[in-house]
Amino acid sequence: MAKIGMLLPLRDALKRLPLVGKPLLGAGRFAYVGGRSLAMSLAGLARLPGAAWRFRREWTSPANRGIGLAAPGHTVVMLVVADMRSDPRVEREARALAAAGQEIVVIWTDPLLARTGVPTPVDWGQGISFQSLPEQAGEFSQQFPGFLGTAMLDAALAHQPFAFHGHDLNTCLVALTAARRTGAHAICDFHEWYSENVTWRPVGRVYTRHSWPVKQGWRWLESMCFAHASALVTVCRSIADEMSATFSDGRRQVHVIRNIPDRARQPSRDYPPLKAQFGLGDERFVLLWQGGIGPSRMIEPIIKALAHAPACTLIIRGPEIATYGPGYAAIAAQIGASDRLLLSSAVPSRDVVAAARGADAGTWTLPNLCKNFSYALPNKIFEYLASGLPVLVAKYPEAKRLVEEHEVGLTFDPYDPRSIGAAINRLVDDPALKARLAANTDKALEAMDAAAEWQKLVAVYASLRSTPPALNNDTPIQR
Repeated sequence: MAKIGMLLPLRDALKRLPLVGKPLLGAGRFAYVGGRSLAMSLAGLARLPGAAWRFRREWTSPANRGIGLAAPGHTVVMLVVADMRSDPRVEREARALAAAGQEIVVIWTDPLLARTGVPTPVDWGQGISFQSLPEQAGEFSQQFPGFLGTAMLDAALAHQPFAFHGHDLNTCLVALTAARRTGAHAICDFHEWYSENVTWRPVGRVYTRHSWPVKQGWRWLESMCFAHASALVTVCRSIADEMSATFSDGRRQVHVIRNIPDRARQPSRDYPPLKAQFGLGDERFVLLWQGGIGPSRMIEPIIKALAHAPACTLIIRGPEIATYGPGYAAIAAQIGASDRLLLSSAVPSRDVVAAARGADAGTWTLPNLCKNFSYALPNKIFEYLASGLPVLVAKYPEAKRLVEEHEVGLTFDPYDPRSIGAAINRLVDDPALKARLAANTDKALEAMDAAAEWQKLVAVYASLRSTPPALNNDTPIQR
């Protein structure tokens, strides 16, 4: 009963917050989000009613100007719960807008600030500055419902920008609320499809589909974005089309900006070919996994595929290799492939393209747990292509379409090590096929107009300047 007593004011506050849509919570419903302890979850839950009422008060304040109705200047405030030392999408968008004349302020949760008392230095070039918040300011994203960031809202309301740009759905309520209060535009940038994503379950240490309350919470916020945001952005066409159909009957456009790297950007240092980096001979076939690792990535079947592809050496290079590497090594030992699995720490995000050159192929997969995974079109695939590598990818819609349309790789059943091994062996046994797929990588990036990908965001901002305020999606609240 104590849970119900705490949730009722939260439910009522969030029900009234947007003045549209359905209640976020049903009485008595509770879901644990994130990898935190139960005690921390309950502590976060106890804070939720106050945070919900704070957002409701800001949203309904008579001082509101309305989203996009008073948007002066050229400043864009980006809101991010992530480490800016390793977030290539935010960096590419900030650089593109800054090059077009916008002044960018990135408000982010700095993991080192609380420990050192000094903001972590990040340099993305002229026109881009950073405002660090303690890492604790981002804890709201790990506490149900995941988007009531009061400290970030305080930081945002100190600015009077042209636009607030919410990176990922967890910052979008902050962006919308600050924009409504100040009159700035609000851009909601869906790096992931949150309501169609997964939840980490500490009991069992697995990812599963969201519980009903969690999914409804994210869907409520997604509907808010479609109802009020000045512009909507995401990473691939499948997510854009289905979100538009779900939340606006196809009436609202979601702009697609894919995670294509800037091939002209110089790495922090020179890298020899990958095989030389690891002391391997040129005759070895080397498959590279470069990027995030851990329970949500489903790398285990790729390791098991080494039993069916005896000529292949797999290199896994990513963050937290000290945490997850021993488990990967144990799998390789079980199948007698310890000498063909190499584990390495991540390289800086600006270096991933240069550091991958010289492998024979790059690989990507995810478990088929949700639409966010099966529709994924991640950085990793484009980074492999920019490195000149053919790709071996899970047979999901977006990745399969890209690989087959541009003839740059092969697909496999992500749950079947034999299928993965067969894809590897095709490239091992047919050097001409491997060479042809590799040669197509440059053509593919040219055909996708990779150089202009990030200019799409510049065009979105330009369209906001040319759109009369009366045509925007928000109006001041009538009291």
